Amino acid sequence: MTRSIRMWLAAAAFAAPLCAQAQAQSQSANRGLGDWSVAGAEINTGKPFEDVRVGWPDVDFGYTFNVNKQMDMGIRFGLLYGVEYTTYSNFGIDLYAPLRFAVARTGSVNVLVHVDPGLKLYTGGYNGGGGSTQFGFMFPVGVVAGGSPMPDLEVGAGLDLNLSLFVTSPVNFVIGPMLGPYVEYHIADPKIAVGLTTRFGAAIPTASGLPSAFAFQVQAYAGYRLF
Repeated sequence: MTRSIRMWLAAAAFAAPLCAQAQAQSQSANRGLGDWSVAGAEINTGKPFEDVRVGWPDVDFGYTFNVNKQMDMGIRFGLLYGVEYTTYSNFGIDLYAPLRFAVARTGSVNVLVHVDPGLKLYTGGYNGGGGSTQFGFMFPVGVVAGGSPMPDLEVGAGLDLNLSLFVTSPVNFVIGPMLGPYVEYHIADPKIAVGLTTRFGAAIPTASGLPSAFAFQVQAYAGYRLF
């Protein structure tokens, strides 16, 4: 074996672990939130998680589990005090089952779509001025897209169309287009998620005499991966 060949083999042996380390760091840098997110663009493909969200227009609690590689599902219960994300205030509750579907996954950007069918009840009228109890069905739809500037961090935006049909008098179909940014960060190994999600838009009722109104959502949240 010539001296030059021995030198090339020694250089290759020295470079191999460095290349492997660089590749691992590159994969870690693109990993983002891994295989779950609370309000981000990554569906849960592993163990279930619980979370709580606090802000306007409600406080709600959720449990989310994996269905398959492209879908997860949850159950959520909320204590409402803002009517359809507007500045009108009324106490209420909602119960719904979010479904999230992965649309695209790359090293740096994820996209999902969601639909959140459920039930909703307010103890007073739509515009916060009193009135009869309002009971209805909710079926919001939306899309969330996010990227990862560093491991365990995701920033992005969501576009939602909030849809609610109240069947008590007066019958009222409320349409709410909303758009806003979010940020989510995972702590530890990671088992804990913290973040902030926002949406801004309008609530457009179809019942006679009810005006459209500014609508928004601002919620801080925390989630915990079980087991």
